[in-house]
Amino acid sequence: MKNNLIYRESQSFITWWLCLLYLLILGAGVYTAWSNSNHGKIGEFSIGALIGLAVFAIVFLTRLRSRIDEEGIHIRFFPFIWKEKTWRWDEIGDAYVKRYSPWEYGGWGYRFGRGGTAFTTKGSHGIQLVIRRNGAKTLIGTQKPEEVNEILKLYLQIN
Repeated sequence: MKNNLIYRESQSFITWWLCLLYLLILGAGVYTAWSNSNHGKIGEFSIGALIGLAVFAIVFLTRLRSRIDEEGIHIRFFPFIWKEKTWRWDEIGDAYVKRYSPWEYGGWGYRFGRGGTAFTTKGSHGIQLVIRRNGAKTLIGTQKPEEVNEILKLYLQIN
């Protein structure tokens, strides 16, 4: 049976509190450099500002893109995974939405923990995959757990 239902989701690390924190740190750096500029320390601020901008750029550009379709579950986690990674339905032993703690994996991002591999950006819900061949577990973060749960139920019944 051909099913044209495709689920797509794109996530990033950007949140209001992260932007606020970054602006506060940058503001403190500008203030410190300005108040010390008559002591010749403006060069130190420039290096710190460049490093801060590079870190912010990496955080800003990081994207977790996931797709669920008739072939399987696909992700791309730029800049960590450039080429799309796919788990075909015949490789997946089980797939379900679960609530998780980022501490299970050591935070958010591309992580390895006692629960397996995780690809997350924020939040506390993910698609838990159990691979049929070896029982390995992979968690893919989602911001739409109810929607993903319905899609998974549909595809798991078909396959």
